[in-house]
Amino acid sequence: MKQIILARYGEIHLKGGNRDHFIRALLNNLRKRLKGIATASVQGTRIEINKYTDERSVVDIVSATFGVVSLSIVAVVELTPESIFDYLKTQKINGRFKVNVNRANKNFPIKTMDFAPICGGIILDNNPNAIVDVNNPETTISIDIREQTYIYDNVISGVGGLPVGVSGRALVLLSGGIDSPVASYLAAKRGLGVDFIHFATPPYTSDLSIEKIKTLATKLETFTDKSRLFVVPFTEISKAIKKNCDPSYTITIMRRFMIRIAEHVGRKTGASCIITGENLAQVASQTIEGIASNNFCVTCLPILRPLITFDKSEIITMAKKIGTYETSIQPHEDCCTVFVPERPVIKPNIKKAIDEESKLDIEKLIIAAVDGVI
Repeated sequence: MKQIILARYGEIHLKGGNRDHFIRALLNNLRKRLKGIATASVQGTRIEINKYTDERSVVDIVSATFGVVSLSIVAVVELTPESIFDYLKTQKINGRFKVNVNRANKNFPIKTMDFAPICGGIILDNNPNAIVDVNNPETTISIDIREQTYIYDNVISGVGGLPVGVSGRALVLLSGGIDSPVASYLAAKRGLGVDFIHFATPPYTSDLSIEKIKTLATKLETFTDKSRLFVVPFTEISKAIKKNCDPSYTITIMRRFMIRIAEHVGRKTGASCIITGENLAQVASQTIEGIASNNFCVTCLPILRPLITFDKSEIITMAKKIGTYETSIQPHEDCCTVFVPERPVIKPNIKKAIDEESKLDIEKLIIAAVDGVI
């Protein structure tokens, strides 16, 4: 008898002819994340994790891998009734329990309806304080009969979703606030590899704001693959907008420049789309009109907004869950908060925004910013 970790996938089962592609992607992601501490291999419709010494670390990594819906620490027992019975005799059960049997291997000689009560009887014979309760058990012993027999009494939730990378790569506008890290997480959950772009305005923003962004990117790698961070010098653009344009349109025009620059960088770095943390009506720049004004700036990369209909409380809850909240609320300002006007326009007019931008040398400002990316 040996002990392993058994990982299960969910939505991948629905992928029909493409299922093998998704399974290979999940397996490869697990192998990369577990390199040097465990091995992973496909066994039927499950993934086995073997050869580990630090069980807690492996469980943490596997449960945070997109594509895994649940996992269990299981005993692998020979495919005979006698071997299963011998293992059950060693189990210590107190209180209410039930036995679940999944006879996926139809060659197993005893049918499910007969085998489950036999197993329950063996547990009762060896545990005087055990009580069968199929409706409200404290312990559920699961016996999964496949190519081998897997026996376990635990199911640990995974993050679900699709394996990172199967949907392409995204370039995320990472501001340092609460929203964009959560948008990154949700994008990765749908199979997107994520890279980050941040707009810095030194000396108006400090080096600490960049360190904050780097910390957020590192925290998100708990769930994603290795990510790249592109820091764009945005001071000259911000100053030009403030000097030449209608103050009420400052944020609108800044956001439009950011989207244009993100598309330039994304096309150079292999991005399939742009991700923002925009949330409908949360702030003045995120009205329908404000969001629409950004859409007119891109030519080939779609803009996706995973948080568009979320309540702020939902976003905060998720930020706490994924471990980014405490970093996001650190008081290091980003370029938008530094240059926000007293009365920003709430429903920007596209023609007015274009007229204001015409006062600037847009191409020259964009090229200088892209050339200065670090």
